[in-house]
Amino acid sequence: MTTGIEILVVEDSPTQALKLKYILEKQEYSVRLAVNGREGLEAIRVRRPTLVISDVLMPEMDGYEFCTAIKTDDDLKNIPVILLTTLSDPQDIIRGLESGADNFLNKPYSEEALLSRIKYILINLDVRSRMRTGMGIEIYFANKKHYLTSERIQIIDLLLSTYENAVEKNAELEKMNKKLRMMQEELEKNNDQLKLLNEQKNMLLGMAAHDLRNPLYLIEGYSDFLVKDKSENLSDEQRTILSAIQSSSAFMVQMINDLLDVHKIETGKLDLNLEKHTFQSVLDAVLERLAYSAEKKGVEIDITRPDTLPEFLFDAARIEQVVSNLVDNAIKFSFTGAIVEIRYQFSEEEMVFSVRDHGPGIPEKEIDRLFKPFSTTSVKPTGNERSTGLGLAIARNIIDRHGGRIWVESEEGKGSIFSFSLPVRHMNPAETDLRDAFSS
Repeated sequence: MTTGIEILVVEDSPTQALKLKYILEKQEYSVRLAVNGREGLEAIRVRRPTLVISDVLMPEMDGYEFCTAIKTDDDLKNIPVILLTTLSDPQDIIRGLESGADNFLNKPYSEEALLSRIKYILINLDVRSRMRTGMGIEIYFANKKHYLTSERIQIIDLLLSTYENAVEKNAELEKMNKKLRMMQEELEKNNDQLKLLNEQKNMLLGMAAHDLRNPLYLIEGYSDFLVKDKSENLSDEQRTILSAIQSSSAFMVQMINDLLDVHKIETGKLDLNLEKHTFQSVLDAVLERLAYSAEKKGVEIDITRPDTLPEFLFDAARIEQVVSNLVDNAIKFSFTGAIVEIRYQFSEEEMVFSVRDHGPGIPEKEIDRLFKPFSTTSVKPTGNERSTGLGLAIARNIIDRHGGRIWVESEEGKGSIFSFSLPVRHMNPAETDLRDAFSS
């Protein structure tokens, strides 16, 4: 090297040591390497370097101990020492001052920052040698006394380097903050595009769903009528085909209705038509519709009704949708010959409805997923029935909109109990303020 300046690098990380060596040799500095403070002292005594750059965290002898050993040796104390550290606690600055370090540089550092520090120290070497005072100072910091023997110029250099580190970190933060602002602007732009695409998707979905629903209703209705026809006009093979048509069309209708409901939920358009009804009328309609499914699977439905059946305010169509989903699921997840138990009861404040099956049950870790759209569990219906994965999410939203609660209790191997509550409200439907508050 041509500069005549030799730098001793004391660094236990081979990667960091080679990185430093590469940077310094590009500037035509001569470089020697040592892996810890002990080896560093040996290298200094073999040949005195112009400058020492040392890591702080090292085995055997760390950077502070190494620096102290240099600064307490009359023959070595004039060698400038730069400490490299990932630490930022004020205590580290105090330890640096106590050890007599000339400069700090925080990791990770830039090549420019490192070379700037070296240049600063080399330029001031002559000034430093003429300003030695040999005086110590005692300070009190963090509930502890510290006696600093660093020269005043060293203290100034060290504090300046600490300030420079802070300025550099602040510049990095500003750069990162600018990058984050640009990313945020890009995200907002993408969100606007996604919002527009979602609106277009919902519009197309609504159009397609309405166009598909009517013919599917006809297919489902006619095939259901033929399947339930007890005459001998149809062969067993024909009945099997019709049954497949009926179940497939019923599933498609349910999927379309669920998708439309999800669209209404997402856009805040799932309105409630609150009128006075008896809950028993809703349950009877559900049981009549699902009687064939239960009979076909050999599942018995047991109902416990309360003594009184009061009228109260709720959306009958939406609550029928919830009850139908819970009872249908109970049938799907019951084994042949099992009993599905339905219970509901009233108090002055609320009605509580529950459906219990004796199926496989749900693993505890999967229960939180039940009421999320398109979520499924590892438990499958016992008769390979299909599901859209939307029913429970829609049910939860409907119950929430009514001001009620919905929950599940389940134990693997013993079955599940799905329950919901509805507040018992008796106000006149004409009282619009109350109705709006109830449905908001």
